[in-house]
Amino acid sequence: MDYNSIGSFLEKFKKLIFQKEEIKEIVVKIISEVISYQIKKESIKIKGSCIYVEGSPILRSEIMIRKRQILTKLKSVLPNSNFLDVK
Repeated sequence: MDYNSIGSFLEKFKKLIFQKEEIKEIVVKIISEVISYQIKKESIKIKGSCIYVEGSPILRSEIMIRKRQILTKLKSVLPNSNFLDVK
C-alpha cells in the first residue's frame, strides 16, 4: 500500500480545515473591531456566504446596525471571500 498518496490526500483536508479556522478568526477579529465588543470564536458560524452570530439581542442589533461596515471591511481583508450577509 502506498502511504505517500494517503498522506498527501489527508494533507489536503488538513489545509482546508486550517483555512476555515483562519477565516473564522479573521471574521471574529473584524466584527469585534467594528462593534467595539469582543466576541468569541464559538459564537460564529459560517455557512456559505452568510455569517451567523449567536449572542444577546443587543449584540445582534449592534451587528445589524453595522452590517455594511463589517461586510466592507471583510471584503478588503479577504478579497476572495464571498460573504453577503451577517445575521
